[in-house]
Amino acid sequence: MQDPQCIWPAMAQLGEGARYDATADEVWWVDILGQKIFCMALSTGEQWTWDTPETVGATFPDDAGHVLALFRHSLVRLDRATGTFQQVLDFPGEPTGNRFNDGTIGPDGTLWLASMDFDFTVPTGAVYRVPRDFATVQIVDQGYIVANGPALSPDGRRMFVNETMKGEIFVFDIDPTIDRAVNKRLFATIPADQGLPDGLHVDDAGGLWVALVTGGKVRRYHADGMIDREIALPSPTVTSVCLGKDADTLFVTTGRILMDERTLAAHPLSGGLFRIDLRG
Repeated sequence: MQDPQCIWPAMAQLGEGARYDATADEVWWVDILGQKIFCMALSTGEQWTWDTPETVGATFPDDAGHVLALFRHSLVRLDRATGTFQQVLDFPGEPTGNRFNDGTIGPDGTLWLASMDFDFTVPTGAVYRVPRDFATVQIVDQGYIVANGPALSPDGRRMFVNETMKGEIFVFDIDPTIDRAVNKRLFATIPADQGLPDGLHVDDAGGLWVALVTGGKVRRYHADGMIDREIALPSPTVTSVCLGKDADTLFVTTGRILMDERTLAAHPLSGGLFRIDLRG
């Protein structure tokens, strides 16, 4: 395995939402608090940045050839060419003190979205299910301070969700007969001194990759919940993770939030996008 390589020193306040687009061979990510969407073409290294008018938690591919983005209380469509946004869906039941934090898309196009209390204090966050046609909005689970990470197994039959502030990772079964998340149970608990669980990714072997936001590393769990390996990053704030074209490349986002000048000086690449070659 090679050391983590910073491929985009974007100095994001809160880099998040790492997502690999296999069709275009691109990596997408966001700066939630810096209000930016990033995209990198891996074949050429070309980079695009779009400013957003409010916080943005994640992006998703869209059937229309554009990109969906998760704003503070809404789902919007980004026109890459013009940089303009069109609202697709509103969430009027979301508390005003919340923001959407993360999300993922299933093999059938269903969106699974997570919200949180902006001030990290009260359990007003929830997990939502939105079908491909955006016809309904269903609350799957609630009572989170910071609901985070929704990540699906490649077959779409299991979903993992974090309660970041309590260091808890839960797993649900996705019932294909009703397309609902059921049978919630605790998958792992992470002691606070090891870092808080943030972004998640499930690999083809069923292993769960976890970004440890205050731990400066990513961790992989076997499907049975046993720890497999850990990889340290040159930043104490590690926020999200995804695999690339194959199982050999890992992309990791980082942030600069809550760092003092001394910490930033010691970790100048914090807020960048990293690539890790897992071979060897």
